[in-house]
Amino acid sequence: MNTLYIILASLILFFILGHFHRRKRAKSKVVHVVDNQCTGCKRCMKRCHHKVLDLVNDSTGAHIAVEYPERCTACGDCVTVCKFNALELIDRSNKHNNR
Repeated sequence: MNTLYIILASLILFFILGHFHRRKRAKSKVVHVVDNQCTGCKRCMKRCHHKVLDLVNDSTGAHIAVEYPERCTACGDCVTVCKFNALELIDRSNKHNNR
């Protein structure tokens, strides 16, 4: 019975620590679309639960754009689902300075 309590306590601690790690990452990271890598397949849009991404048509064709960066929690779901390496997580400070 004690083993069960240890396992339950470990799981609870794991989820609590994971939650704080995700919150910290969300404050410092944001998704970024890598130039000329996006094919417009919309896999990332379908995966994003926070509706950060949107499909844009411009002179370069259809591609994904980060329309609502303030909604991004930096969970990385969109990055992992992209087959074309068109998304990356970058520092929020770099988003305004370098890109």
